[in-house]
Amino acid sequence: MQDELFSPTIREQPPPGKPPWRPESILYPAFFGGPLAAATLGVLNGRRLALPRPQLLAIAAAGLVAFGARLAVSATVDSASGVRLAGTIAGVLVWLVVLAFQRKPFRTFSYRGGDPARLVGPGFAAFLGCGALEAVLILVLVR
Repeated sequence: MQDELFSPTIREQPPPGKPPWRPESILYPAFFGGPLAAATLGVLNGRRLALPRPQLLAIAAAGLVAFGARLAVSATVDSASGVRLAGTIAGVLVWLVVLAFQRKPFRTFSYRGGDPARLVGPGFAAFLGCGALEAVLILVLVR
């Protein structure tokens, strides 16, 4: 019975599938790429962390709502810097939602000895792809 007292509660396990990215690292693509980049990376990372479907849907919904808010701000603001600032703020707000859902599962992953994947390539792809998509949609729908 005393042997169970000293056994570790978190055991090292091989990670199932691809290792996740650090949720904190998603801030950079969110800051520069906007809410769609943050939501895309958040959902992909949530799948890597095996988050439940409602949490993945909440991250995706946060991205869509934040993008809608960015469109609304873009329709009312005339300056390009205001439109860019709205995208940055919207992206960071979506990142906060991602962080709220993924911080604890990622901590468990790292306590089990997992090494996170690098976000450099996917981060640049999300920044460029989603940023360009947002710019085109803003030009088509608002201007």
